[in-house]
Amino acid sequence: MVAAMADVEVSREDSVLTIVLNRPDVLNALNRSVHAGLFEALEQARDSAVRAVVLTGAGRGFCVGQDLQEFSSGAGDVAQNLRDNYHRNVLAIRALEKPVIAAVNGAAAGAGMSLALACDVRIAADSASFVPAFIKIGLVPDSGGTWLVRRLLGAARAFEWLTTGRRLDANEARAWGLVSEVVPAEELLERAHEVAELFAAMPTRAVWQTKRLLDLAEGSTFAEQLELEARTQAELTATPDFREGVAAFLEKRDAAFTGVEAPSRHPIRLVVNDDLRRWRLTVAFRWLLGLPHLFVLALWTYVALPVAVVNWFITLVRGAPPAGVHAWTARLVRYQAHVYAYLYLVADPYPSFRGWAGTYPVDVAIAPPGEQERWKTALRVVLALPAYVLATVLVYVLYVIAFLGAFYALATGRSPRGFRDLSAYCLRYQAQTYAYLLLLTDRYPTLAA
Repeated sequence: MVAAMADVEVSREDSVLTIVLNRPDVLNALNRSVHAGLFEALEQARDSAVRAVVLTGAGRGFCVGQDLQEFSSGAGDVAQNLRDNYHRNVLAIRALEKPVIAAVNGAAAGAGMSLALACDVRIAADSASFVPAFIKIGLVPDSGGTWLVRRLLGAARAFEWLTTGRRLDANEARAWGLVSEVVPAEELLERAHEVAELFAAMPTRAVWQTKRLLDLAEGSTFAEQLELEARTQAELTATPDFREGVAAFLEKRDAAFTGVEAPSRHPIRLVVNDDLRRWRLTVAFRWLLGLPHLFVLALWTYVALPVAVVNWFITLVRGAPPAGVHAWTARLVRYQAHVYAYLYLVADPYPSFRGWAGTYPVDVAIAPPGEQERWKTALRVVLALPAYVLATVLVYVLYVIAFLGAFYALATGRSPRGFRDLSAYCLRYQAQTYAYLLLLTDRYPTLAA
């Protein structure tokens, strides 16, 4: 399967999706078209049939960062450009529940370097190079460059490299630990696909959870990480891959992992990665601080109503919602969960206004669009009424828990685990209800945790 999306090409062979940045005449410099195509490709990668992703560039370069021609009439709002384009793609890579292998075929410079470093594995051609080019034009690294380089190299070496901007060739990058291996340029794609196929044959859920836990370890205490590992381990023992792995070990044979999720897994899931610490000052003024978010959420909801009506007609005719509408609506449901998690003390950081996956400690994982039964679509509002009534009741439960939890947090600087978990349960049911109403899934909200 091959699809072309402007300046990004996407192909799939078995369970490996390959994404190619396709502007070879400018060494795959990033413009709005590339950003949009890459985001759409990463959305395709969320398909359960995809179990590993390869990201590379066409021609002689991997990606040399921002196309400065786009700034010919002025840089405009640089911060907003980063938020709208760069941030969502590096966050999508980190939030993707499968491994992403960067096949670095040439120069990876500026934000292109950050893009490569955001991937889980990097394999370099012997012609590859890594250049933190920002300092050469009086800028700081962006697109996560400071976080990613510090994590990979440590503070001292990261500072030296990023503030001198010197070019690393492929072998130096390997010696520093930026890439896992260097191969001849003509063998790069073949080797990258071999590695991708290796990951695709592994237990996909366990690979994803390892990726997630390693990211969370950056901000967790040892005790918090132990608790995250324990909860994740309990979740994974319910997967078919765990049962297959144990059976294969006992029968002394190779395991045949499928990556299939646990049967009871709902396509709309709440993911809680927040610790229990609460800053007393923001607890005291939580609802006042949340007012801007409530205003934005109200506006977004009003805009969503006519969109939902149009989406209902399309889904009724096609049997599936359009991918673009699904992604936009998913952001609304996710943003709502972020705001409510903040207001009801389920999480402590102040949320962003964007609703992107992977940007908040209490997040909503939403499956890609799929076919929906037309009779369920036709009767959706009627079918959703009981769930909506229960979700409304749970709002009052959240009020009570947040009220009591606020006194505890003001006294101790922490949230009781039981309060946090019960509130998360209510938020999960709410997210599933709104997702069901807005046609993100035709799976009914479930009371099971």
